[in-house]
Amino acid sequence: MGKQVSELRSWFLRNVLEAAERQLGTPAVSGLRSRLPPRLAAHASLARLRASAALDCVPLDEGEEILLSVDSFLGDGTGKLLESLGVDLAARLLSQDGSVARSGDLAGTVARLQTFVEYPFVGVPLLFELRKSLTGFSLIVGVTGHSRATRAVRHLTIGAIIAAERFAREVGAENLKISAENIADRSNIIARYLPLGGQVVPEPAPPTRRPQPVRLPTASLSAEVERILRSSAPPRPLEEESQPPESMTLRVANVPAIRGPASKR
Repeated sequence: MGKQVSELRSWFLRNVLEAAERQLGTPAVSGLRSRLPPRLAAHASLARLRASAALDCVPLDEGEEILLSVDSFLGDGTGKLLESLGVDLAARLLSQDGSVARSGDLAGTVARLQTFVEYPFVGVPLLFELRKSLTGFSLIVGVTGHSRATRAVRHLTIGAIIAAERFAREVGAENLKISAENIADRSNIIARYLPLGGQVVPEPAPPTRRPQPVRLPTASLSAEVERILRSSAPPRPLEEESQPPESMTLRVANVPAIRGPASKR
């Protein structure tokens, strides 16, 4: 059994070029064909694409090159044009199918755009993994084994996220921050935002001073008063001070008295 050929649906290329025509005008899109090599120029004809059947496809290697050529020849090559075309295409889908957009749930709306991203590709697995986070969500997309197609999908998907925000109405465009990084045939897209009316809770600052040394507890007030009273008590009489304790006195009660010599009468 032969290896399945990777392809891109012709109607998807038609939709991309028609979106570019709406934004840039017919002359710009018509002039694109003259800047492409002959093997690609035939697939970039809007007249031919509009006449194609629903199941017609072009080889993926050629389709991905046309997508990137649209961005480099009609845009500035940074992906901004493809993102704008992604906004156009996703917004049309969201306006036509009300079941896709989820009010107040941007991540949920983007998750429902998975078919929009993966359906144009035939015979090749497309990665689409969305995970919510405390600040928004992350989305991994990629066309397995095709890094150039992944680049195009990355920009189109970012545009789809921007369109989803307009319909979900959860965060506001000014609060939505999107960043992305490509690694081979995968692109990691990070969307950070706050709900409308949300506030950022500042994290506590780390201590800047050394903790004070622990001091031993001071004497209680009653003990201090007792010490003062003892120090101020009058001294005892001297004789009492010099009197030896009872244990040191001699007991002479039973000792016979010593008499002197008898006196003469």
